[in-house]
Amino acid sequence: MTRPPKAIPPCLVCRQTPGHGELCPSDDDEATYYLQHPIPGGHRDWTPAGIRYTGTPARRTAVRALMATTHWERMHGKPELPMSPGLLLNQILAGFGSSATKTARVGYTAGEFFTALDCSCPSWRCTHDHDTTTGPSPDWLTAPGIDPDLLVNVGLVAVEIRWAELWQTYWFADTGGAVGLAIDTVPEISPPGITVACHRRWCDLCPGQSKPGPRAKAPTPCPCSCHTGTRS
Repeated sequence: MTRPPKAIPPCLVCRQTPGHGELCPSDDDEATYYLQHPIPGGHRDWTPAGIRYTGTPARRTAVRALMATTHWERMHGKPELPMSPGLLLNQILAGFGSSATKTARVGYTAGEFFTALDCSCPSWRCTHDHDTTTGPSPDWLTAPGIDPDLLVNVGLVAVEIRWAELWQTYWFADTGGAVGLAIDTVPEISPPGITVACHRRWCDLCPGQSKPGPRAKAPTPCPCSCHTGTRS
């Protein structure tokens, strides 16, 4: 039986009920984000796939707090990763295909989690976060009547890709599989002739000069600012 419209909570994004707003990304299978926030030097796109975990201010606050605890490992050689996040990261990198070779580092939250609500609500219309229509969502962690069996702890894993003109960090919830939560994009163009090490911010591994190309007679000095001690 269909619930009456008054019992259907508003959409987490467009706030409409019983339907969705005309431009709501819930109805767009090609939407890459439902909300964009600034971060230092760039922006963060919150993805529709992860709206169950990030669709309210309180949930995004919990995820951002966990992001700050991420342990990072450079993808130089074969870094030793804990088994659980390591297996998931390998699975994610396999999905990146040839782009995985551009990975600068991977991250995981070691022993730290955010608490999510594993309820049966539709992802875009959770009934547990609509006691108020403005401001941060109520804290359902301590709300009366919440079944403790619905509360689950979720870790994070991340993959940082270094493209020619920008950095992108892909954030995933570790739920036994990978659920995309957000993508951070920070523009930064590498100077011509920079070494791979400096291009990926592995400046301590840079030999100070690039390998000569097929037409070059001698190596050229790496132009990275780290060699002059002026990296910002």
